[in-house]
Amino acid sequence: MSLIYDTYDLAIVGAGLSALSVIETGLGGLRVLLLDYQAEPGGFLRPALPLPGFEVAWELLQSVELSGALTASYRATVVGLLPAFDESEPHTLVVRERQGTNQAQARRVLIACGSLEATREHAQIPGSRPAGVMTPILAHQLLARGYLPGHKAVVYGDALYVRATADRLRSVGLEVTLLSPVAVVPVRVEGFPRLERVVFRDVYAQEHAIDAHVFIYGAGMMANTHWLKGSGVETNADGSIVVDRQYRTNIPGIFAVGTVVRPSLDHADSLAMGKQVAAILQGGAR
Repeated sequence: MSLIYDTYDLAIVGAGLSALSVIETGLGGLRVLLLDYQAEPGGFLRPALPLPGFEVAWELLQSVELSGALTASYRATVVGLLPAFDESEPHTLVVRERQGTNQAQARRVLIACGSLEATREHAQIPGSRPAGVMTPILAHQLLARGYLPGHKAVVYGDALYVRATADRLRSVGLEVTLLSPVAVVPVRVEGFPRLERVVFRDVYAQEHAIDAHVFIYGAGMMANTHWLKGSGVETNADGSIVVDRQYRTNIPGIFAVGTVVRPSLDHADSLAMGKQVAAILQGGAR
């Protein structure tokens, strides 16, 4: 749907777990605009759910009501934030839709756009660029569409989400080797055009090669804040947004919550933060 051009009480950027937790907790009749680049709510974890250990998140996705005073706009990518010059004026979001680039205004903005899974390139793991190297979410997306990513997989990471990904791959017949960053470090990938093996170095500086068709790298996340460049919103060295105890950024009327504040593959604090910031927003805090 196209945006309704009006000034909202609150605009929420992102429809992942933290944003849905805010909405489920309640916003006291505020007129809310929810924006997300995907076609449906749930964030990047949606194709992976249900997974063992994420039952509460799955229940939230099934139960949350996106109605009432809330206007939801999907396939709408927020590409810029123009903070108000004065606290009496609304903030402006620059939004790219299929119809073109538009603007939306809100008195308060909640940034809940999450994080992106760190990639092999981000970790600067050398080697060729073969097919079969991916992050966990791509594996889940392939499985959700009925595709097997391969027959022999190496999964790297120690988050609950990564371990559950390895279990899901095993359940559909893949031979899976799960490796922890505590024990080994990937030093290169080999093979072209398809992945053939992954080479790791252990704590004794010994290298070991593991034959694989798939290498799933799940060793971290990067806060999705590139679109905030030039907005004035303060970020940490890792890109995550700096907030106070009430989830306020350095700009009055702009809040942040979820993995964009605390990157975590397990979304460890997202639901709790959503409930907390909902209570704060109902109170009218700026």
